[in-house]
Amino acid sequence: MVSNEAHSMSDRELNQFIDHVKFETGINLDTSKRYLLESRLSPVLKKFGLNSYSELLKCIVNAGSTENQALISAITTNETYFFRDEHPFDLLKYKLIPDLLGVDQRSSVKIASAACSSGQEAYSMAMVLKEILFDLTNYRVQINAFDISDEIVTMASKGEYSKFEVQRGLSDEKISRYFDCIDGRYQVKPELRSIISFSEINLLKPEGVLAKFNIIFCRNVVNYFEDKDKALLFDNLAAMLLPKGILVIGATEFLNNQYGHFEKKSFKGSVYYEKVG
Repeated sequence: MVSNEAHSMSDRELNQFIDHVKFETGINLDTSKRYLLESRLSPVLKKFGLNSYSELLKCIVNAGSTENQALISAITTNETYFFRDEHPFDLLKYKLIPDLLGVDQRSSVKIASAACSSGQEAYSMAMVLKEILFDLTNYRVQINAFDISDEIVTMASKGEYSKFEVQRGLSDEKISRYFDCIDGRYQVKPELRSIISFSEINLLKPEGVLAKFNIIFCRNVVNYFEDKDKALLFDNLAAMLLPKGILVIGATEFLNNQYGHFEKKSFKGSVYYEKVG
């Protein structure tokens, strides 16, 4: 049983967690985020039967430990749902994919869902591709989804969701078309899963990314980083894009000239960025 000590993080422990999270993920927290850290990490303590935050700090010294992976997952996993914000998916459907395949339908199209969380964004992309291409086997399309949390990547790759999760963002018609209901759980159909691969990647240290992409969605990530890491993030994303590749970021995020690499574009109210140089 977790003791009451676990419910109160000392100032020293708070600063140690802030430093550790910054080192592991690039996420820039401060002491005002005490409640966030305690609320996210309390379940981690219970999961591993730890009695205090100091015990957790000892466990996460080993970057490869299961406790450290659970901490990263707890801190980085954000609420998400299918077709979140809608506009980026309309952009994908009516502009980006038609532009890529309009000249040569045999072209290879590679899309990335960066910081994919529990997978809803990647599967929403696959639904868009299915709706406009009909038979995915006739096209060379591939979605690579990645996240810093090994735990969340494993979960996302299963493509399995609760009724509550699928009803957030999806009509009954889409649920019926794209999922199989098995024992009250909703499994993404194999055709969609076949064009998506999931992997663990740290966007600030993307050594494992070998592919180059036509399109990268990296939404609701930038605002968590300080300026130095924002610059590094955009450098890395630019390096992962093909010439004239497209970057889509969150509605409340923006790229200015100080980061270079990109030219701002818009389509029917949706903003996106094209790689230059």
